[in-house]
Amino acid sequence: MPIGVLCECGGVFLGGLIGTVCGKYIDDETKDLLTAIFGLAAIGNGIMSLIKCSAMPPMTLALIIGTLLGHLLRMEQGVKTGLRTLLDKLPIPTGKVDMDEYVTIVAIFCASGFGIYGALMEGMSGDSSILLSKSIMDFFTAVIFAGTMGAAVSLIAAPQFAVFFFFFWVAGRIIPLTTPELLNDFMACGGILTIAAGLRVSKIKDIPLINMLPALVLVMPFSWVWGMIF
Repeated sequence: MPIGVLCECGGVFLGGLIGTVCGKYIDDETKDLLTAIFGLAAIGNGIMSLIKCSAMPPMTLALIIGTLLGHLLRMEQGVKTGLRTLLDKLPIPTGKVDMDEYVTIVAIFCASGFGIYGALMEGMSGDSSILLSKSIMDFFTAVIFAGTMGAAVSLIAAPQFAVFFFFFWVAGRIIPLTTPELLNDFMACGGILTIAAGLRVSKIKDIPLINMLPALVLVMPFSWVWGMIF
C-alpha cells in the first residue's frame, strides 16, 4: 500500500484547496515573500540532494544532453500548451494562472529527485518516512501557490500521483539493477532540477525546467557506463 505516495499527493490536493479558499485573505506582499522563501528552500533542498552525487561527469553529461534533447523537442512549450488547454476546459476559475509559474510548480511537485527517491524507497522497503516528511512541506507549498493560482494547484496532485505511483510500482524491478552510486547520481540530478526550480520561483533565473526532464532518464545509464569504464 503506497501510504507515503497517497499522503504526499493528498497534501498537495488539500493544500491547494485550502490555499484557494484562504488566498484572498493574504495580501500580495506576503504572497511574494512566502514564494521567495519557498524558492530559497527549494534551492537548499536541491543542494542537499546534489551533495550525494557519486560522479559528477556522467551527471553533467546527462544534464547537457537531456536538456538539449528537451529543447529540440520543445517539451516545455508543449506542456504549457497542453496544460493551458486542459485548464480552459475545466469548470473552475483558472484564467489568471501564469503558465510559466504553473509549469514550474508542476515540475517541483512531480519531478523532485527527493520525491521520486522517496517513492522508490517506499516501493522497495515499505519505508514511507521520506514521503511523509515531504508531504508536510508540500502541503504548505501548495497553500502558498494556490493563494495566487487557485484550484489549479490541487489538480497537480493527479499527475504527481501518476509519476510517484509509477516509481513505487517499478521499484522492486529497478532497485535490484541499480547500485547506491546510481541512485545517488539520480537523486543528485533531481537536486539540480530542484535548484533550477528554486531559481525560477525566486525570479532569479528563468530556466526551462521541463526541457531538463530527459536528464533524469539518462543519468542512470550514463552513470553505469561511467562506472564500467572508470
